[in-house]
Amino acid sequence: MSERSTSLLWALLAGTILAFGLLVAGIAALAWHLAGDAVTFAGALSACAFSLAQTRTIPLLLLLPLVLGMLSAAGLARALLNYRRERRLLRLLTLERVAEGELGELARATGVELYRVPASRPAAFCFGLRRPRVVFTSGLLDRLSADEQAAAFWHEAQHVRVREPLRCLFARLTANTFFWIPVLRDLLDRYTLVRELDADRLATTRTSTNALAGALHEVVAVPAFAGAVGFADLAAARVDRLLDPNTPLPSLFKRSRVALSVGAVALLGLAFTYPANVPVAKKVQSQTMMMKMPVATSAGVRWTLVPCG
Repeated sequence: MSERSTSLLWALLAGTILAFGLLVAGIAALAWHLAGDAVTFAGALSACAFSLAQTRTIPLLLLLPLVLGMLSAAGLARALLNYRRERRLLRLLTLERVAEGELGELARATGVELYRVPASRPAAFCFGLRRPRVVFTSGLLDRLSADEQAAAFWHEAQHVRVREPLRCLFARLTANTFFWIPVLRDLLDRYTLVRELDADRLATTRTSTNALAGALHEVVAVPAFAGAVGFADLAAARVDRLLDPNTPLPSLFKRSRVALSVGAVALLGLAFTYPANVPVAKKVQSQTMMMKMPVATSAGVRWTLVPCG
């Protein structure tokens, strides 16, 4: 699974379902508990308004799913806002359709929309959720030979074929939303590397290892454009794999992240098995007061005194 992008994506989906299910179950249990208290509380109020002073308790550990749910919602909102800002930046780029030359012929033959942007920074990327497109900067094209340009194109064409921007958006949103399960970040990092290796394999098949390595050399340490799948992503690690195909990938999971993830899931489990209570209001010691209430009898309605407080 560690070198199969589809399996990693399914693992991310499974982790998302697990995290979401635990949160929903925990919040539902808390809501059920509070609803029962609300019924009792409303009944007390119908008899005596002064019963607000009664001691109330709620399960302490059941508050954990609520807190994590709020943090997850904040993480998702932040990730979506960042994506929206990045998309706005991409729309500001001046794109010029590449229709001439060898790259133009490759684009027409494969049905890939290829654009050029007048920027000096060497970069290439694929963006677009519904209609993925490939963009090269002038700075990159001016530095690459024809073979290197073709290698970079085939790499990005693979991302277009599998609709990589959409997959990556889902993976990133998942990891950012459920950040309290750190192993999802490990899965995201491995997925990012494996999808790049998949695209590199296609590029070397269509051109050569030297052509792709030369193209990657020009973009090593160059950050990818925001909101897109960049050609420079993890370039250094990919060059190592090109030089030695037997180079092992790093460990999939980090021990510290595994421990934190297990701890988070265990705490959510305790919310159901050990619902320790915590008081949320103090009981007020006061003299018992009485109030008149109507009571129905066979002879009609009469008033009687009932204890209050």
